[in-house]
Order: sequence, then C-alpha cells, then structure tokens
Amino acid sequence: MTPGTLTVVLGAGLVALALVGPWLLRRSAPALVRVPRLAIAVVGGGIIVWLGTLLAIGPVLAWVGSGPALLPKGPAAVCQRCLAAANPFSAGTTDTVIPAVLPLALPAALTLALGVGITAQMMRRARRSREAARQLLRGAQQCRLHGHDVSVVDTDHPFALTFPARHGGIVLSAGAVHALDEDELVAVLAHEHAHLRERHHLVSALVASVAVFLRWVPLVSAAADALPHYLEIAADNQARRDAGTPALVSALVKLGERAHPAMQHQSCAEALHAAGPERIRQLVQPSGGLTGAVPAAVITAYLGALAIVSAAVHLPYVSAALTGCA
Repeated sequence: MTPGTLTVVLGAGLVALALVGPWLLRRSAPALVRVPRLAIAVVGGGIIVWLGTLLAIGPVLAWVGSGPALLPKGPAAVCQRCLAAANPFSAGTTDTVIPAVLPLALPAALTLALGVGITAQMMRRARRSREAARQLLRGAQQCRLHGHDVSVVDTDHPFALTFPARHGGIVLSAGAVHALDEDELVAVLAHEHAHLRERHHLVSALVASVAVFLRWVPLVSAAADALPHYLEIAADNQARRDAGTPALVSALVKLGERAHPAMQHQSCAEALHAAGPERIRQLVQPSGGLTGAVPAAVITAYLGALAIVSAAVHLPYVSAALTGCA
C-alpha cells in the first residue's frame, strides 16, 4: 500500500462511517440492547475512531509531499528527520507546493482546539451538575437504604436520580420512598448504583462535550442521541439481577416520566434518572433471535478495521517521537 492509497482508504472510511454509521447503529439496536456494555463501547468508540481517522489523514499526506520549508534550516532538518523516521513506506516523496509541516500542523491545531473546547464543556457541565445538586439537596436527609447512601428530598412527587458521586450521588424523593415497596426500592437503588459504579456520568459528559462541536457529523449526532438509552439499559440489567424484572418494571411505572412541572431542576442533563416508561417494553418483551446481529457485527468489525488503519498511521509518529527521531 502506498501513502496515496492509504489516504484514499482513510478518506473513504471517514466519509462512509459518518454517513452510513447512523443507519448501522439504528439497525443494530435490537442486538445491542441485549449487550448494552458493548453498545456503549460501539457508540463511544465510533466517535473516537472517526476523530482518529480524521486526524490521521494529515500525517499520511506529510509522508507524501516535500514542499517548501516554513521553518528555519535547523528546525526544518529536525522535522524532516522525524518525518523520515516515522514514514513506514520506502517510496520517496514528491515535490509539492504545500509545505510538509502543514499537514502535521493542522491536525495538531485541531487536536489542541478540540481538547481545550471539550475540557471547557466538561467543566461547564460539572458546574451545572454541582449547582443543580446543591439546589435539589438543600434540606435533604442523608440515610442508608439497602446498603446504599441516599439523599432523601422532602417532596411528594416520586422520583429517583443520580448525580456524580462527588456532587451527591443517589437522590430519592420522600414520595418515591413511600410509593415503592421493598423489592421496587432495591431495584431502583441497584439501577442508580450501577450508574455510579460504571461511571456513566463521565461517559455521558465526555460524549456530550464532543458532540457540542461535532453535531454536524451524522455519526456523532446519532451516537450522542443513542448513548443515554444504552446507559439506562446497562443500569437496568444490574437492577434486574438484584431485584428481578417485575420489581424493576413496577418501579418504573410508579416513577413515571422524568419531566414534571413541579420539579424542573430534575431535568439537569448531568443527572441520570431512574424513570422512563419507554424502557418498559424492552424489559417486558426484549427482542430475541438474531435481529440486528448482522449490522452490529458489521459496524463493530468496520470500527475495528478503521481503528487499526488509523493506529498504523499514528503509532510510527509516536515511536519516532519517543526514540528521538533516530
């Protein structure tokens, strides 16, 4: 494979994943809901692989061309040695009007800009979460229910939600505690504890922060929309193991929809809610057979292949940097 061929493969893979990925995710849903942890990996991995592929195109182009130098003679020589050390191809370079350093500088600048932007978004979400938790937990009673530390809010409207552990963790309303029987309460607490143990808040915050800048990419938009569903199903599976499906379904019916006019501060996007009758059908009548298995296998294999190709571009640069471009 030549650098030109590799560039075409990466570019075609990038476009195909962006455009066909959402369709594959939708078709894969019946299979992925049966393995929500794999679904979370596929959804999150799809975004990472797409970004990695985008950032790999520039470094490949840097192997192809040898344009005018933008750097002083000394730094330009060092840059050229690093490019030569990282280049796995034996073919020589081609004179171009584009400086060789430019295809490296643009991905580096994009990576830096995205890193700063994503960090800022995550900090903003953390502030919103902390403020929402502070308002909701004002006057809440701390107690221990069925082995879990819980904050109980004095309101009759039944609800259950979870903030990141550092912002308050599991929150129940007094109405929920009174409305749920013992098995239902065990199911809800197991669901919320699963969110904390598996760090779903961090996964959700990271994907949502990336999506702020890349919603124009169909794959990223579809992945960001699908992720909350799979996070809830993953937590449901733990609740089913601890308390059984009937108890969980009954609890969800009693909790009802998460949005409620009297509890607007519950809608904080950083809190994960044990609610949502839209999940009851999946719990009562889960899809069976091989429905969705082929699209799920296709997108998983496609992401794996594209990740390997992208890594084959990035790793030589990492190796050259670690060895001093020797």
